[in-house]
Amino acid sequence: MNMSLAAENDIFQISQLYFDVYQGTYPDPMMKDFAQIKNFINSRHGFWFISKNDEGMIIASVLACYDEENLIAKAFGAVVRDQYRGQGIMESLLAFGIHYLTYETKGVDVIYSTTRTVNEAAQTLTEKLGFKKLGIFPNAHRTNDYETHCLAAIVTPRAIEKRYKSYKLHHQLESLYSIVNTELNLGELEAIVPETPSKSLMLADDLEVVQSPKFVSYRYSTLKAEKQLEFEFFPFHQPNLMIISPNQSIELFCHLSPADGYCVIIGGKMPGNLNFTDLFLRSNKLLRDAGARYIEVIVRADRPKILESIMKAKFIPCGFFPAFQLINNQRYDFLVLSRSFEVFDFQNVKLKGLNQVYLEEYFKAWKSMSLNPKLLNV
Repeated sequence: MNMSLAAENDIFQISQLYFDVYQGTYPDPMMKDFAQIKNFINSRHGFWFISKNDEGMIIASVLACYDEENLIAKAFGAVVRDQYRGQGIMESLLAFGIHYLTYETKGVDVIYSTTRTVNEAAQTLTEKLGFKKLGIFPNAHRTNDYETHCLAAIVTPRAIEKRYKSYKLHHQLESLYSIVNTELNLGELEAIVPETPSKSLMLADDLEVVQSPKFVSYRYSTLKAEKQLEFEFFPFHQPNLMIISPNQSIELFCHLSPADGYCVIIGGKMPGNLNFTDLFLRSNKLLRDAGARYIEVIVRADRPKILESIMKAKFIPCGFFPAFQLINNQRYDFLVLSRSFEVFDFQNVKLKGLNQVYLEEYFKAWKSMSLNPKLLNV
């Protein structure tokens, strides 16, 4: 078995591998697009690790995106041919990738991944390699069935040492934080109920969706360079859609995957006195009409007022990511929240350890935020 970075002459075999295993249902369109695979392989921020058998056939693959500014990496797209499963091949390949990211880049403080829950193997694999469980994303993706994914990360001691801890936690996040704390021993945080805004908040003007990927990407990059964006940190996602008001005082950037309706809100430009709850409720409807069936957003955990507003728009906390973003040599905690428009389906879910606890915690939050109080005990 030979492990290496993929080269251009591996592109056809890579695409064939994902087709053979997923029969054309893999949600990431890159795996079917030779040009996108080539661009990723040649990118200085993308690493495609492959394993070949003695005959030169690619039998396993896993990808990693790398953010040099924040010293973080995301491992994803892990796949092994059916006849080679159960032989420790993916464990070896992922370990090879982690070693490469650690020693062949400018360094990495945090490596994270989302793992499938159709069986326990992926969860066991990441656990063996030192990934800690941080949350769960119910019905986030769709292949043949709806797939629930788990969030796990290697958070290095160097990352924990740089972690910003001088903040107070939104009281609705106490139980979620306590689960993560058992994994990483982060220390206690005081919980508070956010103060009611002292000034009246304005409602958004009429909003509409703009689906023009090249323009949206250019506009996002321009505003980001000018530092005009709020909560603009959502690494490894490029916007392809925006929600905009007629006078452009509001520009909310999103990435929507047309293949399976997975959507993330990446950030936006907006007035300082905007009612975030109203903005997100209206954006939910627009995104659903545009084809989204699941929406995800991440927000810094030390911003309880913004979190309060977004949770009032029916976004449910589903993951807590400590020491994620690096700013001036300090690393900031983030909360992951999601909103689903589908009926939850967990027929094929097999959860391991704390991942089961995260799912139970998610549904406690869902019940308290989404049900009429008279129904809570039903």
